[in-house]
Amino acid sequence: GKKLGFTFNHRNLHNISLGQGQEVVAEQALDLAAKEGHWVILQNIHLVAKWLSCLEKKLEQLSEGSHRDFRVFVSAEPAPCLESHIIPQGILQNSIKITSEAPTGMHANLHKALDNFSQDTLEMCSQEKEFRSILFALCYFHAVVAERRKFGPQGWNRSYPFSTGDLTISVSVLHNYLEASSKVPYDDLRYLVGEIMYGGHITDDWDRRLCRTYLEEFIKPEMLEGELCLAPGFPLPGNMDYNGYHQYIDDALPPESPYLYGLHPNAEIGFLTQRSERLLRTVLELQPRDCSTGPGALGTQEEMVQTLLEEMLEKLTDEFNMAELLARVEERTPYAVVALQECERMNALTAEIRRSLAELELGLK
Repeated sequence: GKKLGFTFNHRNLHNISLGQGQEVVAEQALDLAAKEGHWVILQNIHLVAKWLSCLEKKLEQLSEGSHRDFRVFVSAEPAPCLESHIIPQGILQNSIKITSEAPTGMHANLHKALDNFSQDTLEMCSQEKEFRSILFALCYFHAVVAERRKFGPQGWNRSYPFSTGDLTISVSVLHNYLEASSKVPYDDLRYLVGEIMYGGHITDDWDRRLCRTYLEEFIKPEMLEGELCLAPGFPLPGNMDYNGYHQYIDDALPPESPYLYGLHPNAEIGFLTQRSERLLRTVLELQPRDCSTGPGALGTQEEMVQTLLEEMLEKLTDEFNMAELLARVEERTPYAVVALQECERMNALTAEIRRSLAELELGLK
């Protein structure tokens, strides 16, 4: 409020979740807010595709003559594909855009899962050791099921909307069960988490079996005896405070690999191939499309590369004749041995330069 030059309170806010005929309410709120200097939050604009052109015109009209404190915030879910991009260009160009990216990799996902709790959470249960151990195991389970989708069909047969709400409600259930019982009800916890909290999203029988198998590995009596490894080289930590768990993740979690998800390293081939193709496709899309050349122009990018390529090939020397050099060496002194080794390495380098330039020339053609 101070940075924007005015004091903000809740009476200045109009929070509207779009859908089910809320468009008229939104237009009325925009008119009032523009006059009084209020803020308007329009949630889920992707649900009202037909109304977005009207919103674009309305915002264009209100951009002039409105109160200086008038602000509009809009939110939308990411589009699943290019054809689903429905937000008008005018709204995007006139907006400050902020995106909330999901964490990538086990390290980031595990920290994000643990961030849903605090030191107070760890201290709220009377069976502290059991509660903390199972809570950390649930955080690891959540990180696995959330990030395993990157492996495509090698992970889940379809993408599921697992959320932090599934994790927090599972921890609440864990707390209630431990407070009500002196023994840890492992079977009950696995069923509630795997079949109801997370399993409620799952529609495929094999995916449900996978979810159940994870919980059978992560939540079992051995976890309280210090004998459980959540992943190869990553034992379940003992009784620590909240910051200690974050530090343990930084210190002990192995580097990112399919092993952390219980998968074979080959499972990553498809994911890495897909990511490489996406990167190369993006690079190609960013390349200039204009190939016209005016008088005195240097030519297209391809022509410049072709010219440089030909110059390099002309300057490239022939490879050393190793048989001839060896025949001329009378005594294998240290100097002669090093010189011969360098000649062999130079031959390998020259051959690679010539091969890659020839490959580039074929690519240009």
